[in-house]
Parts: sequence; C-alpha cells; structure tokens
Amino acid sequence: MPVGAADACLPCKSGAKLLEFNQVEKNKQVSKLLEQGLYHYGHGETGLAVELWKQVVDVDPRNEVAREYLSIELGPDWMQKLKLSPTEEPAKAAPVFQVEKPQKIQRPEFSLAQQHLRSGNPDSAYLLFARLMQDEPDNFIYTSFFEMSKACMVTVFLKRAGGFGRVPVLKMQLSKIQELKLTLEQGFILSLINGETSLEDIVYLSPVPPFVTFSTLKNFYETGLIGLKEQGA
Repeated sequence: MPVGAADACLPCKSGAKLLEFNQVEKNKQVSKLLEQGLYHYGHGETGLAVELWKQVVDVDPRNEVAREYLSIELGPDWMQKLKLSPTEEPAKAAPVFQVEKPQKIQRPEFSLAQQHLRSGNPDSAYLLFARLMQDEPDNFIYTSFFEMSKACMVTVFLKRAGGFGRVPVLKMQLSKIQELKLTLEQGFILSLINGETSLEDIVYLSPVPPFVTFSTLKNFYETGLIGLKEQGA
C-alpha cells in the first residue's frame, strides 16, 4: 500500500464508526420509547402511550412496531389523526455500513395474531404470539408484539373492571375454592384479596411478576371466584 494510503482511509473509517454509533444510540432511544409506551398503555394511560409511540415515528418514520402499535390503538387512519403525512417521510438513504435488518415475517400466525389485536381480542393474540416466541425467541418483532398483546389484555380488562382502583372481593365459598386445586402462586395471590386492597395494590404487593399476578386476578374474575367493588364501598 502506498505511503499515506492507510492514513487517507482513517476519515472514512471514523465516519462509518460515528454513523454506526449514532444508529446504536437511535435504536436504544426507540426501544426505550416503545417500552415506556407499553408501560403506560398497560396502565390505561393510552394518551401517554400514543405520544411516546409518535415520538418513535418522529425519530424513525419506518419503525414497523410503533406504526402497528398506533394502528391498533387509533385505527388505520392513525397518521391523519396525528396530523402526519406519508409524504413527509424522509427518503431512504443507502446505508454506509451494514445494519442488521429485522427478520422478515412470513408465518401466517403472525398476521392472524395482529388481526386479533386490531379486533379487540388480545387474549387470542397473546396465545399466538407466545407460540411464535417459543419457536423464535430471538425475533424482535415477535417479542414486541407479544408485549403489546399483554398490554392490550390489561387495558381491555381494566375497561371492563372499571380501573385499577377497583377492589376484588371473594364470591365463592371456601369449600368450593378448595376444590379448584390452586397452585401455590394462585393461592398466595388469593390470600391478598381481603375486600380492601385494590387491584393495583395487589399487583404491587405480590412477589409474582406483575403480568402473572394480573393474569391470575383476571382469571379469578372471569371464573366467578372474585367480584369487584369500588374502594370504600
């Protein structure tokens, strides 16, 4: 190599590394916004969730996950509702370095699960996404939509229940409860139901992961084991 040729390449390498670093930081920012949005969505704070997912689209207009989240919550005309124009998206530039692309989704279960989410049936979507994740645990798209299905399950149930502030009360006799043969986890969560502690506080107090606790309470409610009342009633 001629003298000085290696030095001449240094700016190119530095520029590529800088672009790669910027892409990594952008990905971190996007992931954080998506996760924050799911957190608020799962707590019924849909306005905050939408704002956070809109920020993702502002940063990365072609982000498939954020666009789908917004479509599920706001409908297919979400761009018009948020006053975004498809023509405002920046032209896609040729990459200076190789960036790992998301895995292409081809399995029919994925489209079916998405349809369940859009139609307000997150329980069925959750089961399908769980199966897809079991087969491909490293698939980021599957993981993102699996988390969205969990958040949707919480949101749909809370709308039916009247909010996280509602208080579970036992509706089944002890002898009937014993016949259910509850697991240790279910039994512990049931022990937190005293007619005074709210859904939110039970989820907070339970040593079991929050979604597992929530799913158990949801199951208790849907099978008639518990009812829900207003705080102080």
